[in-house]
Parts: sequence; C-alpha cells; structure tokens
Amino acid sequence: MRQALFATMILLVATFSAIPLTSATGPSGDSDETISSATVWDEDGILNGTLLIESGSSLTINSNVSVISGSSVMVEDGASLTLNGNLVGAELDSLIRLQYGSSLLFNLGDVAESGTMRVEFDHQISSEALLNVIVGEEVTNASGVQFVDITVPLDGSDIYVNFSLGSFLIAHITSVSFAHSGDTVVTFSPQEINYQMASLVWLSSSFTMNVVGSFTMDSATLDGADLNCLGQCTITSSQLTGSAPINIQNEGSLSISESSISGSRTDEDIIAHDAAGLNYASTTGTGGYTDSWIRLLSERIIQTNGQSVNVQETGIGYGDDSRYDITNESGIVDIGGSEFRRIVEWMDGEGQQHIETGVLTFTITSGWGVYSTSIAAPHTPYAEINIALPYISIDRIDLEKDVANVNESIGFMLTVSNSGAAQATVNIRCYVNGEDVDTAPSTVTVTLLPGESKKTPVSWYGYDDGQKVLVCKALIPNILGYLSEDITNTEGASSQQVSWVYKEEAADAPVLIYGTILVAILGGLWFYTRNTTDSEIGLESNVEQEKQYAEEIEELTAESDEV
Repeated sequence: MRQALFATMILLVATFSAIPLTSATGPSGDSDETISSATVWDEDGILNGTLLIESGSSLTINSNVSVISGSSVMVEDGASLTLNGNLVGAELDSLIRLQYGSSLLFNLGDVAESGTMRVEFDHQISSEALLNVIVGEEVTNASGVQFVDITVPLDGSDIYVNFSLGSFLIAHITSVSFAHSGDTVVTFSPQEINYQMASLVWLSSSFTMNVVGSFTMDSATLDGADLNCLGQCTITSSQLTGSAPINIQNEGSLSISESSISGSRTDEDIIAHDAAGLNYASTTGTGGYTDSWIRLLSERIIQTNGQSVNVQETGIGYGDDSRYDITNESGIVDIGGSEFRRIVEWMDGEGQQHIETGVLTFTITSGWGVYSTSIAAPHTPYAEINIALPYISIDRIDLEKDVANVNESIGFMLTVSNSGAAQATVNIRCYVNGEDVDTAPSTVTVTLLPGESKKTPVSWYGYDDGQKVLVCKALIPNILGYLSEDITNTEGASSQQVSWVYKEEAADAPVLIYGTILVAILGGLWFYTRNTTDSEIGLESNVEQEKQYAEEIEELTAESDEV
C-alpha cells in the first residue's frame, strides 16, 4: 500500500513539474495580452486592450492592475483567472441616488476653521420640486439649481448632510467638494462618499469581463467591471465597486461570501438568469432601492392543450401582478412580458428574501362542461400544462332485429363510456351515409363521470327501403374542435346491416303464395275434369252410332223379305 502511495506521489510531482509556470511583472499597457500558460502577475501594471486567457492556461494577479476604459478580459472554457490583488477601471462613472432621509458623512480632519461645501447634482432640479439639504440647523433649498454651496466647519468634527425630498423626485449626486484656505479643494467622487439610506448608481462600466472558464477572487478588489459569469465564479472576502450587476448566465454559477458589493448600473447587484447557480452568504449589497440579487427568467412561456383557453394570472413576478389572458391558436400563453413579471426570486436591499407565489388558472367553457386547472406559476422559462379533459367513446350499437318495416321504428341500445379525466355531458347524433336519421330522442344526451359507461335505449325510424348501416357519433363543441382526436373516437360506432322493407310487401307475400298454389290446384282439377268429360262424350257418341247402325240393318232386312 505504501509503495502504491509513493508511486502516486511521484506521478503527481512529475505531472505538475511538466506544467510551465511563467512569472511576469504585469501588463505593459501597450497592447493586448494573451495568456497561453500558467502565469503570475506580481507587479503593478496597466491593461489597455484585450486580455485573453486561453483554454488550458491560467493567470494569477497578485498586484494592482489599472484597466483603461473600453478594455476587456476573456477567460476561455478550460482557463482560469485568480485575482488576489486589485483590478480597477481607470475611469469610473457613478452617482449617489438620493431618497427621503438620505444622509452623507464627511470628516476632513482639522484643516481649517470652516470652508465651503458644494453638493453637485446630475441635473438642474425643477423649481417645483421639493429638495432640501440640511446641515445642522441650516436648511438650504435646492429647487431650481444644479448645486448648492453651504458653509461647514472643517475643524475635525463630523459633517452630517441630510436630505429631504419629495416622494416622486429622482435626484443623484455627482460629487461633493470642500474648498478652504484659498484655492485648496478636496473633491469626493460618489464611490468615496460614506452614505446612509442612499444607493450608489453606476452609469456605465469601465471594462468587460466574460468568464467561460473559472474566475476566483480572494481578498481582492474589482472596480468598474461588467462581470459576466458563463462558467464558474467564486468571490470570497472581496470588495466590488461599480462592478454590478454581476450577470450569471443559465449555464453559469456564482458563489459569493464575506464580501461587499457597492454600486450597480441597474436595480440589482446580481442577476441570476434562468437556472443559474447562486450561493449568496454573509455579503453586503448596495442596499436601498437596489436589490441584493434577483432571479430573472428569459421568458415565461406556458404550452397548454387548448386554444382560446381563459388564463387567470395572480401574484405574478416582482410586482405581484394580476391579469387575464388567453391562449393563442397553438395553445400558448406568455405570462412574462415585462421584466418585473419575469423575476421569480429576489433578495431586497434590506436582506429579505422573497419568492413569487403566483397562481395560474386555465379554464375552457364548452357545451360538454367547464374544465379548469389551477397550478402554481412555474419558475422556468418554459412549461407544459394539460387541462384535464374527458374522452368519450361511442362503443356499441345493438339493434333488436335486422329487418324493419318502412315508416315504423326499430329499437337499439347505445353504449357510451368516458375513459378521460373529467366529467362530460355529451350530445350524440346518428347518421346513415352521413345524413341525419330520425331517432327518439332525436339527440341522445348522456352525462358520464370519469371511468363511467352507460347504455341508453333509442328508437330509429326509417322512411325508405334498402340495406342500411347506422352510425352514431358525439357532437363536438366548436371550442373543442381542434382537440377532437383527444376527446372522442371521431368515427363513432356502427351497427349491423338492417333491411328496411315496406309493410304491404311483407303482409301480401303469404297471400300470393297461397293464391298461386290454389290456382295451380284449380288448374289441375280443370284439366282433369275436361279430359274426363271428353271421354264420356266420345263413348256416348259411339253407342248412339252403333244403335243407329243396328236400326239401319234391321230396315234393310225387312225390305228384303218383302221382295
């Protein structure tokens, strides 16, 4: 066992010894930088252009690197960037957003008895707006101006600057400066100001960072970056200023702990897109109106099994929005729309976590019944929701006989079943060669619970003769027409063949038969009688002739004797 372990250790040492390690002083600031091996920057430098860390390579920054505006950092898949030092944008563009009760704190030390403090706003405040700047007992009205000058003590005491403003006023501070001792001016940019009940807002980033591989920050500083995590990002015990929002893409992840985020270009410090992984612990965010993080869906598409389905949406998204909607011809409804309706989880600026508890109710109102399904709104970009529907099967037509009289009726038993998931009250009609036939009842109505089967007696009236097959089908409501194959056997059920005949034909048939037999008998009797009569007449004629002949003989004999 010890030999195997020793062999493994030798193999690991040999493996890591084979990885080239390049130590560089830092970026020169003259051109793009490409990292194609394991590299360490230990000295300060300037990044001006594109920093590309190729797959299979790594860069560790232990120094201070200033990034010229417009530069970019790209960490390829299979590459890694470790920041233990400071990566700072050279040009930072930030504001302090005020709200009612905001306050700023300054202390320049004991530099003068007093001086002039100038608070500069990002635009000229409307003369009709309410904005007061309060230092101690002095209240200065800032309405109608872009800056205010206030005399303040600079003897080492704390200077508290408080703000009172109207509810709908949006005001930002671009800088606060102090002038004293002639031409001496000390200016504080927004990111340098200590504030309470306000938020740091960044108008634009200084440079971009796209991490497809891995990015690790440990006890480091990142200022003015537009950080996009498509791979794995890990931030520990670090300070990010003006580098928000951090975007975590669907396939990416971010783990941040024991860190601080200050200043965002949007209303949130971190945006987790769709199923992005996020672990947020013991971290301080920008605060105020700026949420610590949100989960934002790219879309909210619901695919249903119904066209023109009424959709009631309640408690949707960040604003707990409600509305009525309807599915399109493909059975789709988009419950997203605005960004607010696509936010399903978030942590606010006070550190309170929230989750959407929206409900969707889908309803189809049809001639068969009302079908409705309610579910919790899915927290995914796409979901399929099937409304429970019946499945009506016309099973059998059992006729009482296969010969029927025209202009009369024949009875049959109609068997219908429901193998679906919902109750239905169904109308059924019967046909011959696609044409309606006369039945009683004319329309068969059956109510079936799921799993139920019923037999219904029906009478069928026929008005012409011939061989006929009866077909019975369920009548499908228009709103369910596109679902016909899913809710019923559209071909219906067929009966055995029936012979329809006229009643006179059926009644006269025996008479004709018997008449024919009688005629035959009478004809035979007549033929026999006639033959018998002719024979008797012939015999009588012969006797008469013989008798006349005898008389003639006697007369001739008498005459002869006289002679």
